[in-house]
This record gives sequence, C-alpha cells and structure tokens, in this order.
Amino acid sequence: MREFIRRALQKTSKMNGDQIHSLLSLVTEEYELLDAVLDSLGTGVLVCDPYHILVQNNKAATRILPFEYHDVQDRPVWACIRDRDIAEFVQETIENEETVTAREFSLEELSGSRYLSISVMPLVRSKRVRGTIITIEDITEKKGEEMRHRRLESLASLTNLAATVAHEIKNPLGSISIYVQLLRKASVARGIADDDPALKYLGIIDEEIDRLNRIVVDFLFAVRPIRVDPAPLDANALVDSLVDFFSEECERANIAIDRTLDADLPKIWGDERLLRQMFINLIKNAMAALPSGGQIALKTRKADDFITISVSDNGTGIPEDVLPKIFEPYFTTKIDGTGLGLTMAYKVVKEHGGDIRVQSEIGAGTCFSIKLPVMRRAQRMIEYEEGTGS
Repeated sequence: MREFIRRALQKTSKMNGDQIHSLLSLVTEEYELLDAVLDSLGTGVLVCDPYHILVQNNKAATRILPFEYHDVQDRPVWACIRDRDIAEFVQETIENEETVTAREFSLEELSGSRYLSISVMPLVRSKRVRGTIITIEDITEKKGEEMRHRRLESLASLTNLAATVAHEIKNPLGSISIYVQLLRKASVARGIADDDPALKYLGIIDEEIDRLNRIVVDFLFAVRPIRVDPAPLDANALVDSLVDFFSEECERANIAIDRTLDADLPKIWGDERLLRQMFINLIKNAMAALPSGGQIALKTRKADDFITISVSDNGTGIPEDVLPKIFEPYFTTKIDGTGLGLTMAYKVVKEHGGDIRVQSEIGAGTCFSIKLPVMRRAQRMIEYEEGTGS
C-alpha cells in the first residue's frame, strides 16, 4: 500500500480531482492505521525530529512517562521530561548520537516505586539520521517478580542453612541439660540446701534450656515438610479435651473458657497430634491477649462439606496494619516470641486441605476460624489426588 501511494504521489500532476481525493483518502487511512498500531502498543513510543522536538507519541508514552505535553513544540524532548535522571539520560544519549537500550530508572510516587526501562535510538531514513526514537516500558511488575524470586531463593537458602544450624544446636543443648542434672545430683549428695543460690541458678539454666529447645523444635517444624497421619477425628471431642486441658490455667489467670458445640457433627479426617498442638498455640495466644483476664470461646459448626472450629477472645486485638503479616515466618509482636506459632498453624491447616482466617478489632478481641474438610470430602480429595498422580 505504501509503495502504491508513493508512486501515485509522483503522478499527481496528471490526476483529476476525484483521483486526488481518493489518493488523499488512502494516505489518511494509512496514517490512521499507523496511529492505531502505535496506540495499541503497551510500550511507550516518542518520535523526535532532527532538532529533537517531539513530533509523535502514542497513548502508552503519555500514560507511562512523567512528561509535559502542553508545550512540546517549543522545547527539546528532554526539557519536557519531569524526572531529572531520565531527562539527563535522554539528552546525553541524543547529543552524543549514541544508542542505549533498556536503561532502567526508578520513580518514587505516592503509591510506591515504579520502574521504567528506556531505550534511545536514532531514526534512520535513506541512510541518514532523521531524528530519534525513544521507547519506554513500565517494568514495575516484572521487577517485582524478579525481586520476589530473589527473596524466595535467598529465603530457601537461608532456611536450609538455619535448619541445619538449629538441628546441630539440639545436640549441645542435650549435653548441657545432662550435665545440669548431674550437677544437681552432686549438690544433693553433698548436702547442699534446697534454697542454696547454686541450685537456684541451675534451675534458671534448666528453664532457659527448655526455652531454647522449644524454639528449635518450633523452627524445625516450621521449615521442614509436615508428615500428616490422618484418621477419623471428632471435632467436638477435640474441643472438649482442649477446654479440660486449659481450665485450671485459665482459672488462675481469671479467664473464662467456654465452648459452644454443634451437635451431630460428622468426623473430620485429620492428624489429632498436629491439630491439637495448633489449637494449643491459638489458645495460648488468646490468653496472652487477656493480661487482666477475660473470656475465650471455642465453637464448632458445620457448613457444607466443612467444619469450622473458631477460637475467639475479647482481648486487646490486633492492629489493622499487622493483620496481613501474622502468618509470615518470624513475624512477631511479642518480646520473647519466635514468630513461628501462627506460621505453623497456617501450615497445619493447609496440609489438611483447610483454611484459616482471622478477624480482629483493637479493644474488642480476635477470632481465628479454622475450616477443615469433613471425612468424606477429605477422602475424596485424597482419592482424586492419587488418581491424578497416577
């Protein structure tokens, strides 16, 4: 089409009015097609003349680049770019008649950092430079994916290293604990009184060893794959046993622990040991949110093919900005916390094919809702996964 138009333009002196009108219509259609193609591109395009004045741009460039478009005919293109670093890069590249591709820039905006990739190249026609083409690509999402990928790689590497170190820590801790017990026995054999400071110090050492052991065990549980041994499990019986387990401790802390159980619940298909430990962690968190006493409520109910077990309190609540982070590894607001308790809870629930959600309000309390599949659904899920795998 372009070759036809070029040849036709050479013969305009021999054309009548209708022919010239048809030719102009073809030229207009060609330019409209070019504009449509440019505006359909996701990459921004700026075209400058030999005097570096902007002569054409597409919609993507208007959207991506911080640019002043109201007086572009009076200034070189770099003088219309609001970002100083980008403007200097464009000016230096054009004036030095260089070609630079994919130079990255970051823009700080109210919504966060935005990353652009900018290329500057000469516009060549008939073997002569007739201007400049500048392309701009918004690579914020791509950059974010790269950074997330690097963080995941670093975290995986760090986790493997830390798991090895944590495992090695258990051995000397075991030896220290044994020698503390031997010292305690030797002290008793020598007739040292129970109120002697040495025995008090040994007791403190024992407590710290236990605390370190719990931290190491929690950490290894969080970073290693979980082995789930499911069996038919009565959710109401599990809640009853948890209430009985905590009743005395809650009474001493002036906390009322109540239960509301949905009758005739079908059984869930779960690992009692893992689920019990998860609910123990959640109830301990609820108790920590009630330093002056209060109420903890455990409820069960059935909805569709799932059973929901909730643990709620009327304690201090969780700040809104903290809520999205509570299931992240090592995130904690406690002075002596490891930041692994809720990570473990999330991991256990997901391994059971369930879901965990939290609602909280400052001064009103927090509710964790754990949704677990009933036994028939869980068995169907397992059968489906096995069939898919084969």
